[in-house]
Amino acid sequence: MTHELKVFVRDGKVFTSLTADFLPEVIPYQPPWNPRDDHDYAPDDSDAPLTPRWAYASRPWFPVVPLNPRFDGPIFECLNHTRFSLRTEVDAQGKHMLHRDIRGRWYELEKKLIWCQERLGAGMFVPWGTVLPSAPATFGYLRSHENAKLAIKVALRSRNAFLLIGAACTWHIMSRRYRGSNRPWMSVLTDDRECPIPAEWVLELSRSFVGDLSANVQRTGLFISSTHCPWEGQLPMFEHFSIPIWVHCAGDASVVDSMLHRYIPSHEVLISATDGLKWGQTPADGAWGHAGTWGSPENQCQHLDGGELQAEPDLVWGDVPSVSLFPEPERNSGQLRGEDWQAFLARRREGNKKREEKETPAQRQVRLSRATSAGNQDLPAKKTTVFEWQPQDEFDGFRLRIRITKNDVYSVWREYSATTRVYDSFHNEWDLCDELDPTSVPDGDWEDEIFAPSPSPPPPALPPPPQPPSRSSFLQDIDRYFGQHEVASSSTYSHGVEHFVSTLSYHLGFQLAASTSAPRGRSATFESWIRKTQWLHLCRLVGDVGTDVSTIPDAQKDIITCFIGYLVTLPTSGLPEMPSDLWDLGPERSLAVSNAGIRVSYAQLPQQRLYVIEPSLSASLVVWKLVVADAATAVMCLRRDWGSDITKIALNLLQKGIAFKTLQAMAAIYADYVVYEQHRHEFMNQPRARAALLHGGLVWRLALHSFGFDDLPSVLEGISREAVPYGLMLLINDQTYFDDELSEEEVDFMCSTYYSYNNDGTMDKVSWWPRPQAWAASGLNVGFWSTRCEEWFQKRLDNIRQGVSRIRNTPVNDDNGPMTATQWKRSLKFNPGTNKMMKNVDAACSQYLADNATGENDFVVVAVRL
Repeated sequence: MTHELKVFVRDGKVFTSLTADFLPEVIPYQPPWNPRDDHDYAPDDSDAPLTPRWAYASRPWFPVVPLNPRFDGPIFECLNHTRFSLRTEVDAQGKHMLHRDIRGRWYELEKKLIWCQERLGAGMFVPWGTVLPSAPATFGYLRSHENAKLAIKVALRSRNAFLLIGAACTWHIMSRRYRGSNRPWMSVLTDDRECPIPAEWVLELSRSFVGDLSANVQRTGLFISSTHCPWEGQLPMFEHFSIPIWVHCAGDASVVDSMLHRYIPSHEVLISATDGLKWGQTPADGAWGHAGTWGSPENQCQHLDGGELQAEPDLVWGDVPSVSLFPEPERNSGQLRGEDWQAFLARRREGNKKREEKETPAQRQVRLSRATSAGNQDLPAKKTTVFEWQPQDEFDGFRLRIRITKNDVYSVWREYSATTRVYDSFHNEWDLCDELDPTSVPDGDWEDEIFAPSPSPPPPALPPPPQPPSRSSFLQDIDRYFGQHEVASSSTYSHGVEHFVSTLSYHLGFQLAASTSAPRGRSATFESWIRKTQWLHLCRLVGDVGTDVSTIPDAQKDIITCFIGYLVTLPTSGLPEMPSDLWDLGPERSLAVSNAGIRVSYAQLPQQRLYVIEPSLSASLVVWKLVVADAATAVMCLRRDWGSDITKIALNLLQKGIAFKTLQAMAAIYADYVVYEQHRHEFMNQPRARAALLHGGLVWRLALHSFGFDDLPSVLEGISREAVPYGLMLLINDQTYFDDELSEEEVDFMCSTYYSYNNDGTMDKVSWWPRPQAWAASGLNVGFWSTRCEEWFQKRLDNIRQGVSRIRNTPVNDDNGPMTATQWKRSLKFNPGTNKMMKNVDAACSQYLADNATGENDFVVVAVRL
């Protein structure tokens, strides 16, 4: 594989690369190398696995640590935690430790990965002196700790140690592929005699950051000094797989490792890069690693004395926000308002340099002695002030410099380590900040007797080395994951589904006592439709599967066929031609309002009309107003004998999958917006998910599939607390009303929508379920959830379950996979007459209510005494 040499100049140092297009934002600390010791004494470095490191002969797997790992899938999903999602528990001694459920799954994963590491490395060439990563359990997630904060911090560090085990496995896989092993690495695991791993589990491993060697998984890479390359066989392999490698070109060009001659730029190229830097024409610097403090030597404190702290990344200045957006600093902390910890330390460092220029030799001697003493002591001196940079939740984690009281210094000090403490010898102050080294191990983790105020029982012994995992444990990962994430089975919903006769009567307005006389005004289109239409076809057209119509006499079937024929073939303007004895919305409207306890009014909005259903003789007993956007639904409620209880009426609509709204008057406050920000990342677990059930149609059925049938009544308890920040808001007659409503993005989420980018630059939306536009135009949309809809839904579930849905990360092109809107339109076409029929029914119902409703509703606010 041929690569072009790229040259980078940073702070007077020259770096080159054949596999990377940019230089990390921060160059890590370069450890000393002893040329007499070909295999250096590099530390394990497991506390910083997510950043590029310098090459260590003993750690050839460092460069392949994933840069931005995704903890998903059946294998690594158990690691998908943040400090906010990790749970802890208290043991018998009153100490805190990771919750047993998380702890158990992590330990099972640890055993499996270590087993894979051993199997994949068996029989392979391993450079002399190679040290494989330590087990994650050695980093403390199985131990108990003094407080929950410390337990969580140690757990996150242990979680990152799983990346090192994974990197070692990746390194073995890479070696097998590069050197042409006789056995594919997957077969090594599945065909092992002692513990054959199920092929399903190995397949998922190949799709994770462990087995995926493509450019889809970015790796941290490594830095190498041009004077010494610790590997002979590893470098070509890393180049082959495009692992980022940066070579620091030392000043003495005569001393170059023979493996790195290709990385040394010519004199002309070097002059060009240097001149370009002078004129500001630097190469585009990206960031493979995370910005922060890099690679300080172990067990050394950082100092803010002039020139002793390594160079910080350049500050990037943009639009400076108003300081009023930041909290007020603590008095006498020295922090300016809006100043973060990096800016404070940089400003303090510059001030100390000026102090250093003015101090006398005697003052310098005293200060240096104080600094040496501070670095050697286990706890701060009594006269030393300690500040902790504490995040402020109400200001998005912005940190304030808070002074720690003498009584709290002991406990707070133990939550930090040498790499997260900075001593200022000029001011005799300590600064404690997690962000100096986010993956550091607190001193308190080691339970030193020096710190212990009283004797405590020793920590439990670590478990013995993992034994070969059982085959069933691998299968449990697959079953646990796909049991939660694959298409779930669903019981057939039948509780509120309409039958054929009730559909005709209540939804379409058919007169059950219609005359058997021959209908008048038959057109050629009407006659043709009558001849072609079979009875089962007609049943499906109105949303029924035709299983409960055997008792209908043939004569009545003819009349019903004529009735549907009129609705399908007549234009809207021709509806008055329909005989009145067939239709209660015909020319001589005979709609019998069965429910005299309710009245229907309407509210005209700029782009739609809403129909309000409320008691006609008494005040409503609920704080919200029942509103439907479909005139046919409003008329259907008038035909039903559901009484005046709005809750009962709404529950009937809910059980039938009919869309409606529960508008409630409220005054929005700022706190509601805060609630929105706190919960937007966990939408499906929030109360406002009721909006999916109010949506009706397919979205309603998908929500019902997740929530279960028994949770429907809870939707009628009123709008959720999240309706005000980002739900539906209507302003009618100077009064504001709110309800929960799905946004377009949330509707797309409910239908599992993807954005597909084509080669010509266009974009298509494809979805596993038809989006509302496709559903509304389909032959299944009869305004409620019919038996025909349920039949299609169950069949679709079966098709997905039996089709391609189990194959993740694989494009699909068949009818069982995601489809575009055009494909859904063809798939859901069914009976074209359904749309025509429902359009006419809606038009007639709208006209009826326009003529007979009680007038435009003024949306009087309902006052409820509590």
